[in-house]
Amino acid sequence: MNFELIDNSFQIIILGFCTIAALFLALRYKSRSLLILALAYACFCMGTTYYILYLVIMGKVPQVFYVAEISWLAAWLFYLSVQILRIERIGYRFSWFAGSAAVLVAVVAFADHAFGPSYFFSALFALVAGVNMYLSVFGMQSVQPYRSTDGLMAGCIVLQVLLYLVSDFIQDYTCFNLYFAVDITLTLSMVALLPFTLREVGK
Repeated sequence: MNFELIDNSFQIIILGFCTIAALFLALRYKSRSLLILALAYACFCMGTTYYILYLVIMGKVPQVFYVAEISWLAAWLFYLSVQILRIERIGYRFSWFAGSAAVLVAVVAFADHAFGPSYFFSALFALVAGVNMYLSVFGMQSVQPYRSTDGLMAGCIVLQVLLYLVSDFIQDYTCFNLYFAVDITLTLSMVALLPFTLREVGK
């Protein structure tokens, strides 16, 4: 079996469970952060579900109106919203280090055409990833008890960009390779955002 199908199926199943769990916990704790996180998981699931269905039915990578990419971009917008809620509690200020990290991520994502040949979608993702990285690194620099959550979010961003970089050098998706190692690590890192966020909500 094509390992890409196994990898994407694993991502759909595990993020699907996370969507349900985050939604349940959001209602239980009346938490906006958990609700937004549930929406992020749901969008990521939808993008991957479309991708895998197209791959199975049509036998090739989808390039129809960037449906999967729009869903994945929406997921990252929700992740960004979670970070905005977190950073609002400690206040904003400019950080050269966070700014440098944000610019680096944005430039690499855009230069690599992370979301395909479309400059528009690549620019949108680069902007969202860059701003999210800025807030995450800024949170890591701040004196607050849950900086590990910011570190995890920054790790997710790096892994997402790295995934697109690695894909430039991979031609065979029928067996396990570095691409799938990065993708599985990214999936598990996104899953870890749920207990990390729940820990903050519980306090």
